[in-house]
Amino acid sequence: MIRHYLLHFFRNLQRQKLFSFINLLGLTVSMASTLLIYLYVHHEFSFDRFHKHSERIYRINQTFIYGENSDHQFASTGPGVAYSVKEEVSEVDLITSIHTPGNFIISYVTPDQEVIAFEEDRILAADTNFFSMFNFPFLKGDPASALRLANTLIMTESTAKKYFGEDNPIGKLVTLGALNGNDHTTYEVTGVVKETPDNSYIEFDVLLSMKTFPIEKLNWSWAWTQLETYLLLNKQANVDHVRAKLQTIPRKHAEQTLQRVMNTSFDEYIKSGKKWELFLQPMTSIHLPEETVLNRLNEPGNIKIIYSLISAAAFIILLSCINFMNLSTAQFTRRVKDASVRKILGLGKRELSFGYFLEALILCTIALGAALSITQILLPAFNLMTGKSLELHMFGDPSLLASLLILVLVMALFSSIYPALFLNGFHPVEALKGKIRVGREGKSFRNGLVVFQFTMSIVLIICTGIVFEQLKFVSEKSLGFDKENLLVLEHIEGLKNRQTLADAVRDVRGVMDVSWCTSLPPKVWGGDTFSAEGLNGISFPLNYTSSDEHYLSTLDIRLLVGGNFSKNNPSDANRVILNEMAIKKIGWKVDESVIGKKIQSPDGGLSWEVIGVVADFHYWSLENPIEPMAIFNIQNTVLNTGQKQFLALRIEAQNTEAWQNTLLSLNTMWKKHAGDAPFQYAFVDQTFAETFKIQNQFASVLSVMAGLAILIASLGLLGMIIYALEQRTKEIGIRKVSGATVWQILVLISKGYTRLIFIAFVIGAPVSYYLMHEWLKDFAYRIAPSLLTFALTGAGTLLIAVVITSYHSIRAALQNPANILKEE
Repeated sequence: MIRHYLLHFFRNLQRQKLFSFINLLGLTVSMASTLLIYLYVHHEFSFDRFHKHSERIYRINQTFIYGENSDHQFASTGPGVAYSVKEEVSEVDLITSIHTPGNFIISYVTPDQEVIAFEEDRILAADTNFFSMFNFPFLKGDPASALRLANTLIMTESTAKKYFGEDNPIGKLVTLGALNGNDHTTYEVTGVVKETPDNSYIEFDVLLSMKTFPIEKLNWSWAWTQLETYLLLNKQANVDHVRAKLQTIPRKHAEQTLQRVMNTSFDEYIKSGKKWELFLQPMTSIHLPEETVLNRLNEPGNIKIIYSLISAAAFIILLSCINFMNLSTAQFTRRVKDASVRKILGLGKRELSFGYFLEALILCTIALGAALSITQILLPAFNLMTGKSLELHMFGDPSLLASLLILVLVMALFSSIYPALFLNGFHPVEALKGKIRVGREGKSFRNGLVVFQFTMSIVLIICTGIVFEQLKFVSEKSLGFDKENLLVLEHIEGLKNRQTLADAVRDVRGVMDVSWCTSLPPKVWGGDTFSAEGLNGISFPLNYTSSDEHYLSTLDIRLLVGGNFSKNNPSDANRVILNEMAIKKIGWKVDESVIGKKIQSPDGGLSWEVIGVVADFHYWSLENPIEPMAIFNIQNTVLNTGQKQFLALRIEAQNTEAWQNTLLSLNTMWKKHAGDAPFQYAFVDQTFAETFKIQNQFASVLSVMAGLAILIASLGLLGMIIYALEQRTKEIGIRKVSGATVWQILVLISKGYTRLIFIAFVIGAPVSYYLMHEWLKDFAYRIAPSLLTFALTGAGTLLIAVVITSYHSIRAALQNPANILKEE
């Protein structure tokens, strides 16, 4: 029996090569794209699930206290949070903290006195019990004691090999900070672990002992938000009860911080309209949070993007199944007679339906084989597009194998339902006499499928266009400073004479200006609370950086009021420049009246005189609004102790060869003044572009999905047109004999499908607008979706439909009517 069905399938395959090819192409394309999306989505949802007790690990977040009118959570907490939670929440089995001390230059002197030095940008500090909570397998050393002592560290396997080759690194001494600088510390290597998995939120190459840092002295502070705090709940813990307990902790334990740092009580703080709450976030949702959580440790994914890709994959699969239905129906004339003969020979509806299902199953299986091959070929390019390292291991992943089998069965079942019902519904004798015609209901259903296909295609195309519009907007939006040709030399804090290096670099050919500073956009993370004249001791959050007198000119920041720092005026060390937002927050006017006023620490111990006001500029990503900011003088040692420091260089616009010469000269100058310290540099415009890396990846993948959707929808339209022409062949012949022109016949055939595309656009446009309105909420600065995008999408889709329709309609209209009507 099965052999008979197989022979029948391959005979049909050979007879209908065009239809079979179109069907196979649609199914293969949809399966390959779904496979790629599956690999991406599966990887995104797998983050942090490799930890042994991942379902019981939570991160404590708090209100973003440094933002104005911000409802976002903040992943960074002060040391006081861990101590308070440990005291108040009995359901906690374990609590640990991670510190982000920043980048360091690590140096190792070999027995032959060779210096090996690298900048390490994935450095964390952790509590002694870090490895009791998180599973990062040890290769050398004891996880229970590796971080017990100060000035000890752990390296990943690849990092250890960079410094020590094949030698055992345990017990070796390395230096953090440039060897020729004043600020360096010796550490002992006490452990080596495997590389952190690429689906880990916590990423590090070097892990320092938290004992090295004076954290314990700050166990009262909730404002020194430099830690991420994690807790492991016991098995009996009720998460809702723990969350309820967290709500009571700030009032009880943050009071001391508010009094000492902000000079206010908790009740006064709350009455002012502010919040200070604690939140519990599951470890497994940190990478894909349901709402925005600001953090310093790693860049999270975007759950909206994941849902969008899942939806796109589902719709593309659905579109290919619809094509199968339409193309099977398009072969109506031949298939209905074939089905009728088989009915007369004794086959019932069940056997015929099974035959159609088996036909669809075989075709889907062939498509799956082709899709697996195509996926392997496209995977390197897809990885490059998404920044992932995905691999396809079908037999090593039981869930993938099961999913593929289910996918093939579902697609085969769905694709064969309508053809089976359609082709089984005719009386065999009437069908053989050619008296069968398709009713209005069947036609309406198939037209509905075409509308659905093009609606989904239009939604994807419009969404892609708006995503690219938004990304173009944020890339071209004025930032309030000039990010182009702005080069940053990193980690000069360990050098003995930073000012001498700055002066020397200023003389390099191609360098227009140089500034010595502690941070640059979009990574200005300095912040604290301050008070000001006229606020009666009430404090407010203020982000800040420190710099010399060249910061404004190097970044091309506009000075609105007052003046700049002066190298010849030592008293400028205790002066400050504020942005417009800070002036407005304090309640002062943005004019000359602010010059000479002071801001101070909440306890009144330190104060800084306002010397100038600059126009607001974006010092964070454009996903965040501009907040109050200050620029302090780099010579103020109170603020700048322990801060990372950089040289910002304004380079003149020049060709590639000149750029290479400038970089070569800078490298030479660096070696002269910095010795063994690695020459590390970055470009500010590239750093800004990195802040939208995930959104750019989404745009790329979405554009591919939109292209595939319109391809599959066009194949579906092709099937409908061929079907319609088969049904209207004699009508076309009669109209030609009656004097109808090719143009009149073209209009007759095309007008019905142009109407369907119009209906699809009317449905798809508002759906697209709603989806993009939700997506754009992630941006503090966003576009209003352009009507031009909608118009071009509608016109482009209509043009595609007209081209497809015209070709086949004209071909049918040009046939000799005598050949068409000779049977009548």
